[in-house]
Amino acid sequence: MPLIDLATLFSYFALTSDILLQIKNIYRTKSSNDLSLIGMSIRYIAILIIWFKFFTLSDMPLVIGQSLVAISFTTYLALATLYFYKNRESK
Repeated sequence: MPLIDLATLFSYFALTSDILLQIKNIYRTKSSNDLSLIGMSIRYIAILIIWFKFFTLSDMPLVIGQSLVAISFTTYLALATLYFYKNRESK
């Protein structure tokens, strides 16, 4: 595998790690009050569009990396939405 592909995968692992740390923070605090669900939804749509573009290019390192981001961001968005509505109901 070329060095640029390895660097790309490493970058995606770093992005995924950041999202996982955010998930941990939301779970620990049981709150998503400091997050914009609209902004997160826009980023999620962008992630899916970019994934589709990489898929049509058949560039496997990019598809794998973007898939990792999509999976972790899906969890992030779901957890943020869950705590948003849970905290809203308790008020």
